[in-house]
Amino acid sequence: MGPWMMGWYQSPYMGFWTSLIWLIIVIVVAYLIYRLIKSEKILAPSKIPSKSAEDILAERYTKGELTREQYMQMKEDLKKV
Repeated sequence: MGPWMMGWYQSPYMGFWTSLIWLIIVIVVAYLIYRLIKSEKILAPSKIPSKSAEDILAERYTKGELTREQYMQMKEDLKKV
């Protein structure tokens, strides 16, 4: 029995393959982390754009919740702010 039978011998390529496997594992983990960060479900802000006060006011006016006088008064008040 030679020393390679008892785990004493390493092939010259053993370090290469071990390094290659670890490199692949690191790349896959980094890619998964990247995808997780870029995922819309995790960090992306809501796709619904926030409406300005004037947009909300105009929307309420078009729905008939406000009269023309109320709309014009509130619009002037918003311009002052």
